[in-house]
Amino acid sequence: MVGALLVGPVGVGAQIPELPTFEELGLEYISKSGSTQILLSGQFDLEGFYVSNSWEPSTVEPDRCDACHIDIAREFQQGDGANHLQRLRVFADLFVGDHLYGLVELRGDRGRERFDADIRARIEQVFLRLTTSSGTEGVQAGRFASPFGSYAQRHLSAVDPFLNAPLPYDYRTVMNRWRWPGSDAGFLTWKDQPEDIDIPGAPPVWDVPYQWGAMVFGRLGPIDLRAAAMNSAPSSHPNAWDFSSDGLKRPSLVLAGRWKVTPTLDIGASYDRGPWLGLRTPNVSVTPPDRPSGPAPTDRQDFDQELVSFDVAVARGPMMLRAEVIRDTWEVPNMETAPASVSGSLEVQTDVAAGFFVAGRAGMVDFRSIDDGAGGREDWDYDVQRYEGAIGYRFSERAGILLSGYRQIQEVREDGDTDFFGLRLWWLL
Repeated sequence: MVGALLVGPVGVGAQIPELPTFEELGLEYISKSGSTQILLSGQFDLEGFYVSNSWEPSTVEPDRCDACHIDIAREFQQGDGANHLQRLRVFADLFVGDHLYGLVELRGDRGRERFDADIRARIEQVFLRLTTSSGTEGVQAGRFASPFGSYAQRHLSAVDPFLNAPLPYDYRTVMNRWRWPGSDAGFLTWKDQPEDIDIPGAPPVWDVPYQWGAMVFGRLGPIDLRAAAMNSAPSSHPNAWDFSSDGLKRPSLVLAGRWKVTPTLDIGASYDRGPWLGLRTPNVSVTPPDRPSGPAPTDRQDFDQELVSFDVAVARGPMMLRAEVIRDTWEVPNMETAPASVSGSLEVQTDVAAGFFVAGRAGMVDFRSIDDGAGGREDWDYDVQRYEGAIGYRFSERAGILLSGYRQIQEVREDGDTDFFGLRLWWLL
């Protein structure tokens, strides 16, 4: 449905040279019987960014990214704030008979966790799927995108009208996977001490987590259901997505359902709960928040992140409306209560002329209050809002250009507003 909106009518004006597809180059394999096929496809992106904000680096260690837990966009900033990125994705689809399907995705870029890193190649996805004859029921195992939330279903740039993920998938809180406070009151000081949080904080969901795990899926009446066990939490750092037997001992459990009410109305919900800390946790004085009292835990797997999401997509003519709300709760060592946040985004997109589309999106993260240790309550991080706009044009069905920008506003003691502008050229291969 989303892809159909963006494909829409294709302009016949200015054209750009198109890269040949893998099929046009003859890069495929089909057995004589046709029962086994290996098909290649891909996408190439060229991107440029500019970030402007009032953040000042630490006077003690000026080269340290002190405030990246406040704003992930600062990772783009190099010198005058400009940066660029090249990205190549190559997909190999494997079909064996009517029941077995496999996918390998190779990706070359700087990675989502550091935009100043060297370009490198890696395997982003690799999984096998066994299905019934109808294809609506089956089991899948390997490395693949988490079924939590709605963004993973539409994050590829050919169908996503923005350069950034929605705010709940992009914004870094003060929550830290390798560090924990001494008490609830001590935790409340973190939002005013960015210079002490020298490891990037965790967002509610880290973009599109490509994790190792297994999933079963099927249909119950009009509702598509999925249940998965993944090796890390949605907020986990990309390093935690790699294969690890420790992560599979107590996995993150995901439940998701999607109901296509009508051809133009789609409703989804998902739930995730699992360990989120990065290291073992010595010197913990209390049991996890909201758990029965008992011996103090010594393992990072005793502390969970729990998320619930609801989303809706409505299409009417050339217009698409999407909305999502996520409630996120963290269990933190040495804290009596579990900090929580409510985040969401509202997005509208429409065709305006042949090949042209525009889009707008508003996002917010509302950090809930916790006990301040003095008889009152205080938000554990500063609330943030983001307002985005985008305009795009398809040169053809396989190539296009996208201009996207946002204004991010945060309630901090010093000015924490951020402006972001970016341009992307993309080609389907």
